[in-house]
Amino acid sequence: MAEDMLFSGETLETGAFIENGPYRFIMQNDCNLVLYINQTRALWASGTNGRGTSCRATFQDNCNLVVLSGSEIVWSSNISRGGNSCRLIVQGDGNVVVYGAALWATNTVQSKRRLL
Repeated sequence: MAEDMLFSGETLETGAFIENGPYRFIMQNDCNLVLYINQTRALWASGTNGRGTSCRATFQDNCNLVVLSGSEIVWSSNISRGGNSCRLIVQGDGNVVVYGAALWATNTVQSKRRLL
């Protein structure tokens, strides 16, 4: 797993994260997948806190990002590109994007002025 990206088929287990600069995309133990800036302010969340146990975020081979509790999907990015090779990237501008073509994003681009 690269520091700032997931490739198709990779998983973030509970407590695991990818990051770029001040932005951290983490699978928390409360089952919530969250994007933080400076590890303190949440910019985006899957809204799945408390909806499962031992959750994990899996970037499926069809480019769909899902949060799973056991085998149950508790959140999905609702994208599917068939058997294409995709990657999910935490960008330096604070946006998390699925590429194959830009298929899904958290829409959390931060202007440089906001960071100051």
